[in-house]
Amino acid sequence: MSKSIEFILRDEVFAELDIKYPDDHDTPLLDQGIDSVGFIKLIVSMESKFNISIPDEDLLFEKFSTTGLILNYLTETTI
Repeated sequence: MSKSIEFILRDEVFAELDIKYPDDHDTPLLDQGIDSVGFIKLIVSMESKFNISIPDEDLLFEKFSTTGLILNYLTETTI
């Protein structure tokens, strides 16, 4: 997994949204205080920071419910 992806996710996306980046990649984002509005902000921020477009069929909270799942998705999408 690319450290630059994790760096951008932690230090830009999560910081911009004022969300604590969890130490454990399996911690549910719901435990971090992300609700439905926060989820949309997270998606928009990721699309902007990583210059990607996440297809509508991928916009399921279950696909992005932990930082581990997000990192895997971004790694597969950006490489």
